[in-house]
Amino acid sequence: MQESHDINKAQVKPDQLRLQVANDLKEKLSEFNDPKKGIKVMAMLMGIHEKTLKRLIDCENKPGQQTVFKIYRVLCKSQNDAELFEKVPDIIKEFIIKSSPRNFSENIVYQMDLDAELKKDPAFCEIYFLLGTGGVSKEYIAFNYGAYGERLLNKMLDQQVAAPLRKDFYTLGINQVPLSGDTLSYVGQHLINRFHKPSNGDELGQNYFSLYAQGLSEEAYAKWLEIEKEAFDKKMEIAKDPKNHGNVRAFTQSVVDTLEESPKEFKH
Repeated sequence: MQESHDINKAQVKPDQLRLQVANDLKEKLSEFNDPKKGIKVMAMLMGIHEKTLKRLIDCENKPGQQTVFKIYRVLCKSQNDAELFEKVPDIIKEFIIKSSPRNFSENIVYQMDLDAELKKDPAFCEIYFLLGTGGVSKEYIAFNYGAYGERLLNKMLDQQVAAPLRKDFYTLGINQVPLSGDTLSYVGQHLINRFHKPSNGDELGQNYFSLYAQGLSEEAYAKWLEIEKEAFDKKMEIAKDPKNHGNVRAFTQSVVDTLEESPKEFKH
């Protein structure tokens, strides 16, 4: 699935981002008579842990891309991320452009209800990604997903998630999935379980997979994160170039995380 946009080369400094987010959160918090209650309500609405929200308000942490979307969907009262992009402050807009591979054009609408549908229905998820990796024929959907797949395709056409490219061949429509953090995790695991072929690893050039764990210093862990982000950016640059488009339906997923569970009281 290829998504592109014109990248604003202006670099958003971490301190500017922290300050903008902190000030916007404080302004929202000022609407509550009881700040403690306000933090709880905001955390619930945004899907962010209270401790994380407090650190952001105190300008202690720099938010990631998914956190920025969670915050400003609430602050700007918009579940349409293309519309949201036009409402956020310039500093936030620049950060989104630099950190997101998505295309925030007038022709694409990102709908949060579709995000939930992608997690709920594995067939919907698979057809969505087939649509986004060059398109898919009605015959292919009928063969692989049967009558249910055909009904799903008709539903996706009604939702404008799918659009006809030519007779009985379809691609992504104007309504697309914003892919929240939870959904990225679910979709990545589903695509691996469904399509990853470990036996292909016996032959060079067929696929690539790896696993490694080590106790690291904070500095080394930060370098791992940076390397993974750089690798993703390079893959996106290749994917965005039309001359590289072809018939190989490829997907990539990478995870760098700690061997520690999320807080028991709040997982998202």
